[in-house]
Amino acid sequence: MTIREAKLEDAEVINQLNTYPLNHDYPLEETRNQLNYLLSSPVNKVFVRIVDERVVGYIQLSEYVCTYGPKLMNVMALVVDENIHGQGAGKSLLNHAEQWAKENGAKGIRLNSGVERTEAHKFYEHQGYERVKNQVNFRKLF
Repeated sequence: MTIREAKLEDAEVINQLNTYPLNHDYPLEETRNQLNYLLSSPVNKVFVRIVDERVVGYIQLSEYVCTYGPKLMNVMALVVDENIHGQGAGKSLLNHAEQWAKENGAKGIRLNSGVERTEAHKFYEHQGYERVKNQVNFRKLF
């Protein structure tokens, strides 16, 4: 088991993981462009989990800074191949992200999880995360 920073060559596997099980259907070329940007950003980080020389999951962090609380890292995505659920891949990615966040001055981790992802909620609670509030998510694309 290895966790390393993502590379641009990981874009295809990340895109596949986004499509299933996360249900984010997004063009591969756009995923590659976004990953390229994230890899060069000082306030974003993407780590991948390797098993048997194959990427089986990833976690994406983004700096979360506001005027009403301490600096946190925001988990933008955490996904593991469903064929290896329950084998510790998600937990190890989350632990790795937490350690990286501490080393980079964050006071904690925050994340949002879709209301329908009840198994993910149980996982996060088991990892010591507490449910803070319910929200409605808005978006406007240009």
